[in-house]
Amino acid sequence: MIFLDRIGAAAIAILLAGILTAAAAEAPLSSPEAALLRIDFTPNESALSPSAHENIAAFATILRRQSSRLLIKAYAGPPRDASSTARKLSLRRALSVRHKLIDEGIGAGRIHVRALGGVPDSGPQDRVDIVLAGG
Repeated sequence: MIFLDRIGAAAIAILLAGILTAAAAEAPLSSPEAALLRIDFTPNESALSPSAHENIAAFATILRRQSSRLLIKAYAGPPRDASSTARKLSLRRALSVRHKLIDEGIGAGRIHVRALGGVPDSGPQDRVDIVLAGG
């Protein structure tokens, strides 16, 4: 009897997990949060475009006069894609942006990186958002 109760509880837990996962997958995506700077990428690429280089350089010129800490939030792939492929690509993108900021005189200690894989919102799938850390 105890064995059947354990199986029953496990089956119920699996069913509930499936229902909750399906409900989360169907939930509408929110709008992306505001970013200090958004860098768009070509799908499946992590190299910065010439315009991204220019935008980051201009951003760094302003940022050098401040002491703010930054959070680089990198995305790669469709909504809620947590695959290792998406996470690795988002990490390469984040590090490309971080390297450029460091080259432009922003201290490495001021820059924090989050490689998030697929987007959690309705914004572009292939992007890096730079926001204030802690904000």
